[in-house]
Amino acid sequence: MSSKISLGDRSSIGDYSYFQGEVVIGNDVMVAPNCSFIAANHNYSRIDIPMNLQGSCYEKIIIENDVWIGYGSILLSGVKIGNGCIIAAGSVVTHDVDDYCIVGGVPAHVIKKRR
Repeated sequence: MSSKISLGDRSSIGDYSYFQGEVVIGNDVMVAPNCSFIAANHNYSRIDIPMNLQGSCYEKIIIENDVWIGYGSILLSGVKIGNGCIIAAGSVVTHDVDDYCIVGGVPAHVIKKRR
């Protein structure tokens, strides 16, 4: 599967980060090394067909401006990370994150807000 990455001004991506599907990264975003952006998922709705034969579905990942994504974090299909967010190292983000939130954990949850 190919990837489509849009990278904003003054944004950086750490070594060994992995992209699958479409990922839109805003301005002034810092992505630490070894992060994964998985904008794809397996279809699994039919139980009469093996999951590996049901194909895939894709939802782009959107990262707004002034975001810091910590080492080894994983962002899953369809999530939107709001402006000014911090994603703690090793987090798995499965849902949208509101502006200026600090999230962490597996799955990621709000730890506090920056303002």
